[in-house]
Amino acid sequence: MNGGDDITAAQLRRARDLLGWSEDALALRANVDAASIRQFEEGHYPPSPEQRAAIRGALVAAGIELTNGADPDARLRPEDALDKGIHPSELTTENDR
Repeated sequence: MNGGDDITAAQLRRARDLLGWSEDALALRANVDAASIRQFEEGHYPPSPEQRAAIRGALVAAGIELTNGADPDARLRPEDALDKGIHPSELTTENDR
């Protein structure tokens, strides 16, 4: 479930931890209901592709880099890394700000 435009619950938890964001803080930034974020992290509710894109977009905009591969993770983007922005395929009305 973790393609180039997707995010796992573990990546989401890790990213929020790195940023020091609560579920509510992320919900405001991603324009997604906090209960949906909470349920996704607990494994009870798979958010829609649009919600996942909005969540991912908010995290990437805040400096998170999501890694894929055998062990998907999240990390802070290095200070000297180029900001690649949001890929056009990830743009939604929720993250178009």
